[in-house]
Amino acid sequence: MQALRKFSVEKAIALQNKLSKRVKKTSFLPSRLKRIGGLDVAYSDDKAIGSCAIVDYETLKVLEAITILTKATTPYIPGFLAFREAPIMVKTAKKLKLKPDVYLVDGQGIAHPRRFGLASHVGVLLDSATIGVAKSRLYGEIKGDFLYDEEGDVIGKVFAAKRSGKTLYISIGHKISLEDALRITSNCTTNGSPEPLRVAHELAVKRRLEMRS
Repeated sequence: MQALRKFSVEKAIALQNKLSKRVKKTSFLPSRLKRIGGLDVAYSDDKAIGSCAIVDYETLKVLEAITILTKATTPYIPGFLAFREAPIMVKTAKKLKLKPDVYLVDGQGIAHPRRFGLASHVGVLLDSATIGVAKSRLYGEIKGDFLYDEEGDVIGKVFAAKRSGKTLYISIGHKISLEDALRITSNCTTNGSPEPLRVAHELAVKRRLEMRS
């Protein structure tokens, strides 16, 4: 089993603070969205499975779906998930034949103590629009349907998924407004999870099971 790389929390905090200044909180999207991507990661021992599904924005039909197998070289530390998963997601995205207009990322965007969670990290590295879609709250106070930081600024939206009522935490990743992030997530959510992320997750889990069989 490959040893995990030594991790410096102090250096990671400094980098997050630095890169968070690059995050763009307005939308850089085409006038008509065509393709939406979903990025996820699963693990099998020290191996990481990066997965991405691209769907048609109107029909939610899967246009492309891929997985890659790589190494998990950084430990998981709460608040620093991006240092473990962003390189895997970026590597996966670069294997795609199609380029989506925006990626949905299974993780936080700016709803993060240093306003630079996994979705923001991936967005800045890819220079692409990204949306943070998290299944749990990492940071911020919930008031009504919004997440607020300590200064009282809105950093995310609490979203009840259609049909299932499952709660998701939506935040800006990069190159998108919160309003557009919520609209896009809502439009591609049918059964409790946004379709690109649902397909990407199932792909990763399937490959993990195949590896273990």
